[in-house]
Amino acid sequence: MGKRAVIRLIPSIRRFLALGLAVASALTVTAASAEPPRYAAFLVDANTREVLYANAPDELRHPASLTKMMTLYLVFDALESGRLKITDPVPVSRHAASMKPSRLGLAVGQSISVDNAISVVAVKSANDIAVALAEKLGGTEANFVTMMNAKAQMLGMRNTHFANACGLTDPANVTTARDLAILSLALLHDHPRFYSYFGERDFVWMRSTMINHNHLLGKVIGVDGIKTGYTVDSGFTVAASAQRGNRRLIAVVMGEPSLIARNRDSTALLEAGFSVLDRRGLGQAVTVASVLPGVDHPALRVEPATEQGSDDGDDGPAVRPAAPAPKARAHARMKAATPTRRHHEEKKKSSRAGHRSGKSSAKKTAAKASHRHRH
Repeated sequence: MGKRAVIRLIPSIRRFLALGLAVASALTVTAASAEPPRYAAFLVDANTREVLYANAPDELRHPASLTKMMTLYLVFDALESGRLKITDPVPVSRHAASMKPSRLGLAVGQSISVDNAISVVAVKSANDIAVALAEKLGGTEANFVTMMNAKAQMLGMRNTHFANACGLTDPANVTTARDLAILSLALLHDHPRFYSYFGERDFVWMRSTMINHNHLLGKVIGVDGIKTGYTVDSGFTVAASAQRGNRRLIAVVMGEPSLIARNRDSTALLEAGFSVLDRRGLGQAVTVASVLPGVDHPALRVEPATEQGSDDGDDGPAVRPAAPAPKARAHARMKAATPTRRHHEEKKKSSRAGHRSGKSSAKKTAAKASHRHRH
């Protein structure tokens, strides 16, 4: 081959090499993104802070929508300090409206009350509303994320770094099972007045009923919160709290391959924990690890997902049509914590002699007011 022919081939060779490098790079990225989430679990006694079970408790994992626990923690902080009111409007910016599902879907410029926003985030895990709340408090989501990380360090979440306010996929959004248990404990201890938002099984909005993604509510004795999550990189995750008598446990399970596995293993962890506490009371020396079912957790395969964070791993639609004339519920814990004018009027109307009928009347009034407020 002559010198001129070789020179003509050089551009083609360069293009071929560049294509080869691009393909190799793409394969590397695909292999990295295809790496399955790994199982991690943590169980703690909320009263004594005793760690009852730990499996890979300090290995980094992606929190998915459990990120919103910190977002709401800071919202509760603002409500406690008076910087935010439960009736304040939360406007939706272009940035907030651009979030991937799950979302409420308000248009740019529309707003929602703080009260309803908290419920939407806790029940539906709406990414757009989580970001709108972040911007309401921080001015920008970036500023709010700085607040999130500062609070995480203050609480002792040493291996956590938040990258956004909603938990959508980001390599820098990392935490551990232990740190999420710390955050769960902090929510219970620091904001008991607001914790019940996490226990709402459904929420009515615009004639539709949003169903809580936490399927343990109403099915596992004592479970009253707190948050579930799912993205492709995190797998199915949950932080669950249950109270039986004067005992309360917090279980964190991460990196599960399916919703069924997440529910099964978090339930098994809670049941084992309460069983151990009961048996200890009888003088038996027993551990949670010794009574857990023999479930192995090798590297787990990620099951197909329609869209990251779309339904938080729900096995059914997150929103279903409401029954005709649904009964809107008022947030009882907020009415007790921050009395409104309507609350005082209802209290004056009630009397000890007609306590039962007065309570019923107040409940109906609160339901109607809440219905008008939400629609």
